[in-house]
Amino acid sequence: MALDHNSAPDFSALQAALSEGRASDLIYFVFDLLFENGEDLRGLPLLERKERLAALLARKGPHHRQIKYVEHLLEPGDAVLKSACNLQLEGIISKRADAPYRSGRTETWMKSKCRAGHEVVIGGWSGSASNLRSLVVGVYRGDHLVHTGRVGTGFNARNTGGILKQLNALKTDKSPSGGKDAPRKGKDWTWVKPKLVAEIEFAGFTGDGMVRQAAFKGLREDKPAGEVRAETPAPPKQTELPTPAPRSPRVKGGSEVVMGVAISKPDKPLWPAPDNFTKLDLARYLEKIGPWMLPHIRGRPCSIIRAPDGIEGERFFQRHEMRGMSNLISVTQVEGDRKPYIQIDRIEGLIAAAQIAAIEFHPWNNQPGKPPVPGRLVFDLDPAEGLTFSDVIAAAKEMKERLEALGLATFCKTTGGKGLHVVTPLIVKDKDGLGWDEAKSFAQAVCAAMVQDSPGKYLINMSKAKRVGKIFLDYLRNDRMSTAVAPLSPRMRPGATVSMPLHWSQVRNGLDPKRFTMTTAPALLAKGKPWM
Repeated sequence: MALDHNSAPDFSALQAALSEGRASDLIYFVFDLLFENGEDLRGLPLLERKERLAALLARKGPHHRQIKYVEHLLEPGDAVLKSACNLQLEGIISKRADAPYRSGRTETWMKSKCRAGHEVVIGGWSGSASNLRSLVVGVYRGDHLVHTGRVGTGFNARNTGGILKQLNALKTDKSPSGGKDAPRKGKDWTWVKPKLVAEIEFAGFTGDGMVRQAAFKGLREDKPAGEVRAETPAPPKQTELPTPAPRSPRVKGGSEVVMGVAISKPDKPLWPAPDNFTKLDLARYLEKIGPWMLPHIRGRPCSIIRAPDGIEGERFFQRHEMRGMSNLISVTQVEGDRKPYIQIDRIEGLIAAAQIAAIEFHPWNNQPGKPPVPGRLVFDLDPAEGLTFSDVIAAAKEMKERLEALGLATFCKTTGGKGLHVVTPLIVKDKDGLGWDEAKSFAQAVCAAMVQDSPGKYLINMSKAKRVGKIFLDYLRNDRMSTAVAPLSPRMRPGATVSMPLHWSQVRNGLDPKRFTMTTAPALLAKGKPWM
């Protein structure tokens, strides 16, 4: 197998390595052991064979870097499949843990795909001498090559040249395939002998057996064309991703599984009565809102606040990678700090963070993937005790007017507490040279202008003694390494409130930030997503 830069399987890289004879680029993944030192292990249960295999590889030592043991998950298959699909993998194989080895297809294992895949035989192509436009493909039924459709996407500069060279060497005068709708003639088609096997992925079959939305993945140089047979497609209920059950399945050790991540001590209370939210509730909430939350934290170093004993217990602020941390949580290097920073780039990373009781998520405000470049401004409007939320709403609207008068777009969200955040996205081109110092200075100037115009309402001095009766305009979140709570992040507050993105039409008198909680936020997002 060949891997890409993210250590995910790369079929086109495998094809290139095989055709060019670069075995050093390949990794041999082993998942079963049938014989060892002359002993036949095929009658042993799968798990026992895998234990023997792991022990064998351990004895061989780490110098066999191109041989990798395939780990397994003793988890519900639907959760693992969903996680694999979210990671943009092809799918999973499920096996009976207690089954002996049997060659060929048996009922003790099954393949589940995220998107249908198939091997097909190439019967013709269209295009020019240097450009491959589409392929005519089919499969064998008996001794006859039966037309199954056309493949029109997936070609690129990396694979086209080699494919065209092989196709031109196999030119013939007539179409090798038959069957309904098989093309017979036409000046746009060049026919070839049915020798080349292609791997495709597609959206399913039409009623008459044609592939839909087929995309080319690569050539299967290891497989003879005569072995490519029609596969009976599974019924739709077996191929569609299952809808998550209201309750995740309980597995060994008292844990539960969310998106393939085992949640230990799922009933551990994180919010006390009357809220009674558990660690499992937190994981399920992050699963629901993850697709919306992720774009706001992906590619940004992210500090987390953990509460292993609940929000009334000891809290831990963490921004660096720690020993034993799940590899679903990414890390990134930041200039000036030798320790890798936490970064959450996929929904499973949010779930893995919930597993270690990470409740709050506070990302940087940089351009995604570019920590040195500011990507947004966050103005935190923090009222003193005694002020009403209507006062904060008025301040947010004034901030909006000032920023929009400068040509900037604005968005608003609750903080999950008693304040509001006004957020302004930045589009910074490399030639602009805009850095954190400039971003912070601009934010300070905007806030200072509001203070100058209304000194009785606002201040930018952090002194508690001076904040009586005023709203603190916090511009300090617009510095390098400074953070702001992420949209939809839960807060360690009674009620399990969250930092809720709002439409500006919602920012009016009567708005109650306490109504946005882990219970209500997913349903509110389903009705209409602000900031989109």
